[in-house]
Amino acid sequence: MPRTPPDDDAALRWDDVDDPSWVEAQCTASHGGAEAGSDGVGEREGGVPASPEPSRGALAMTLITAVGAVLYLAYSIAWIVGVSGLPLSGPTLVLEVLYQFAEFLAIIASALWFVAAVMLTAGRVGRRAGWLALGSLVLMPWPFVLGVLT
Repeated sequence: MPRTPPDDDAALRWDDVDDPSWVEAQCTASHGGAEAGSDGVGEREGGVPASPEPSRGALAMTLITAVGAVLYLAYSIAWIVGVSGLPLSGPTLVLEVLYQFAEFLAIIASALWFVAAVMLTAGRVGRRAGWLALGSLVLMPWPFVLGVLT
């Protein structure tokens, strides 16, 4: 049986309605306008119910993330202020460079922790809150805290 050569332009055409993956969008004119489901909640395209308001989990996740972002931004600023007041005196240039690099890492550590916690705990409110709380203890800007206390 001879093989027919593949049609390279078939991928560029949109007129193949016999394709099983073809899904025709639901038109509101064919349904007589937007219809509400039995619970009063409308439907999105594809029959997925549209929620009238965000869920409590989404609100909690947003709140925890916002509080964490503000806290870790404050930590970065506190590290900048706290470290800038410490005297730098090293016997060699290498030690001074390493000290400056450690200061830089201390300043960006809170931002890195926040990004890692948000990326690795997607969809888990309790875990995100726990990791952000642990980070707030671990990354405490001690030079700033001790400078304020003295």
